[in-house]
Amino acid sequence: MGNSLTGRHIVVTGAASGMGHATALELAANGASLALWDIDLPAASALATSLRDQGTNCLALGVDVSRDAEVAAAMQQSVAHLGQIDGAFNNAGIGMPTTPFETLSEAEFDRIVAVNLKGVWLCMKHQFQHMRGIGGGAIVNNASVSGLVALAGQGAYTATKHGVVGLTKAAAVEGAAAHIRVNAICPGAVRTPILQHLEQAGITEAALAGMSPQGRIAEPVEIAHAVVWLLSKQSSFVTGAALPIDGGWVAQ
Repeated sequence: MGNSLTGRHIVVTGAASGMGHATALELAANGASLALWDIDLPAASALATSLRDQGTNCLALGVDVSRDAEVAAAMQQSVAHLGQIDGAFNNAGIGMPTTPFETLSEAEFDRIVAVNLKGVWLCMKHQFQHMRGIGGGAIVNNASVSGLVALAGQGAYTATKHGVVGLTKAAAVEGAAAHIRVNAICPGAVRTPILQHLEQAGITEAALAGMSPQGRIAEPVEIAHAVVWLLSKQSSFVTGAALPIDGGWVAQ
């Protein structure tokens, strides 16, 4: 699928690490220009510098996706630098320690909802406003396998990811007439920093690997390949989907 995104201008949130980092590399390899958003600006800037050295047009911005003013400003700066935004991977998210449902604090619940659910909504809100004006675009939201099935001790996280799937479907229906496609990916266990929350709670890598029939943990680049496809014209008739990328986890 080399150079399938030449001429495209794409935002990646949570770009500094994990699936966001891997996806930024794959998008650049496929010809896209990029706006890399992350709350960790130094790490995002280091990635942007590396990509620019390889010929990719990109910029890095420090953004807390849970704050409307920061998302709005980042969108304006991204458009000013790239000319337009016709694609987005809304990937920024946080994990949580495995916590019994009844002992989770209100502050912990509010924070994970603000980043994982409200953050995706805010990004899509500003992306939609821009994409309606340029004749369309493609958006991919990172939901997680927890958007399809529940994880014990991860009630708030599971709720936010189910919410992302619902937002994705609603946005796909609303955006279709404006030629805006919206899909979600639902990765299983992937070797990213968020995985550490589960490991710290005593869930071993072997246990996580055993949750899928393939019996292994995915590498971030395997998720990135799916995102590139969903953002490309090769998936032009795909919208409103919640795609499991989980080694067969939810098929059991």
